[in-house]
Amino acid sequence: MERQAATLLKVRFADLSHLQNHLHVVEGRTLFFFREAAPRLVGADRVVIEFSLANSEQVSTLRGSVLGRVDVADGSQTGAWIEFPDAKLAKRLERGTTALATRQHQRVICDLLVEVRQGAHSFLARLMDVSMGGARIVGATAPRIGAMPLRAGGTVTLKLAGVIPPFPTDLGRADVVRTDKNTGELAVRWVRSDPVVRASSLKLIDEVRRSWGQATEMTHAPPCCQKGQVLDPPMPALRGRL
Repeated sequence: MERQAATLLKVRFADLSHLQNHLHVVEGRTLFFFREAAPRLVGADRVVIEFSLANSEQVSTLRGSVLGRVDVADGSQTGAWIEFPDAKLAKRLERGTTALATRQHQRVICDLLVEVRQGAHSFLARLMDVSMGGARIVGATAPRIGAMPLRAGGTVTLKLAGVIPPFPTDLGRADVVRTDKNTGELAVRWVRSDPVVRASSLKLIDEVRRSWGQATEMTHAPPCCQKGQVLDPPMPALRGRL
């Protein structure tokens, strides 16, 4: 499992049609060109992108990876092609802005490495979102030699890995409320009677929100999408299926 956290990015469009213009569906996957003022993203970097519209409170957050960079000498096309593993967002948007989700202040999207411990066994997974009530984790339900499979009703302890203050390290205890072997997801509910949990969950949410506040943002602007012209560079060749 990759230890590096995903890069948080934001993209804002004036309206739905402009967003649709920039989601390129190829072979069942979606490509999106993220323009950068300065080159930062490199190939294979993991990213989480929040798409929003100027005329709506709805947003959509996607997880993907950098397929390749584009660097033009005059800076007009500096950026990276991002690859998403499916075309679900593009298909949903055919129904209009209602296909986007209402912004959820109580649930914050993140991408952090977390150690999940059950009894004497521990393993690394990814914390995908967090709220004051609990969290969602991916990669914790796969079978492991010598470890009992995680099931609803059990209790685990969680510890963030690879973070620096002010992020908390020890997150305390959580009850397993749902597991899904097909998606590898694990949903947990904080044990609020644990004083470590009460302090760490609040600090964690604050720091994740702060991270989103510092995310690199791209704002779509004219002359792109005028008279049907989309000013994206040529798309790179897709690699093998994820």
